[in-house]
Amino acid sequence: MPKANDTVTGQVEIEVVAWVTKFVGGDGSSRKVYHQPIEEGDTVRTVLRRLSKGYPQLHKALWDADTGDLGEHIEVLVNDAVLGVSHTLDSSAQRGDHYALIGQYLGG
Repeated sequence: MPKANDTVTGQVEIEVVAWVTKFVGGDGSSRKVYHQPIEEGDTVRTVLRRLSKGYPQLHKALWDADTGDLGEHIEVLVNDAVLGVSHTLDSSAQRGDHYALIGQYLGG
């Protein structure tokens, strides 16, 4: 949540999909949607960290404890593009952005 002296400049929508919902109190088979306020200077990283701090299991699954970067099992999309294509963790958060946290499926 923004602090009293911060300026809220809008919000982004964060969609948590499929088995990743288990980390935010879901059943692992549907989706949950969150609307996160953004402040001037926020990046994709700061918005995702703000959400994950409220969900310890998500925080542990989303972030690599050794590097502080994203872990390898949850894919992040920004405006329907995989992170790294047109946005990075350090890209500015923009009003109306849509982020999705989608679990990778492994196996054959």
